[in-house]
Amino acid sequence: MDVEAAHLEELRVARRLDDPRRVMPVVPAGCRRVLDIGCGAGQTLIGADVDGGVMACGVDRDVAALQLGRRITDRVRFVCALGESLPFRSESFDFVISRVALPYMHVPAALTEIRRVLVPGGRLWLVLHPCAMVLHELMGALRARRAKSALGRLWVLGNGVTLHCFGRIFRIPFTRARWESFQTPRGMRRALRAGFDETEISRGRFFVVTARRSA
Repeated sequence: MDVEAAHLEELRVARRLDDPRRVMPVVPAGCRRVLDIGCGAGQTLIGADVDGGVMACGVDRDVAALQLGRRITDRVRFVCALGESLPFRSESFDFVISRVALPYMHVPAALTEIRRVLVPGGRLWLVLHPCAMVLHELMGALRARRAKSALGRLWVLGNGVTLHCFGRIFRIPFTRARWESFQTPRGMRRALRAGFDETEISRGRFFVVTARRSA
């Protein structure tokens, strides 16, 4: 499946209320400005059926995905940017979401930026990668004898451990990826202490974290 087809499939999942792969945020009452970090083609914002009176903005570093999003919808403002360096003024958004994109960022830096652009009391919704997912990918790479892929998964495991234990993460060498890690409830609770409260974590079918920006 090519990249555009993958985005369109994700959009179909986001629109199917009974699809077990679907995980969507609930837009808080009174929210007027929502930001999706790592938005792809805007699948989550479209699937969440954000009210027409809400200003919806999505950022991603993939220019092709943003171009696809602009063809799909005119209700989302698409901006090419990194989650670690958001091109918005402080306290610009009431609600920030990120579905399985934060694991590919420098997590501490991205959380700092998220706090900056949220209004005090603004809400955060994240879907993250558990360790089990990376272990599954590592075993698949080993079974297929893909040495480079296996080494990459080992680096991601190491990053997840250092993030969990020390709140630190390291750039992946010799790859196109800038950063990647898995997350843990304990590690996320620690990371969110700096500027967030009311942290809640769900570890059902999906690893979902919500929090509120403290004053």
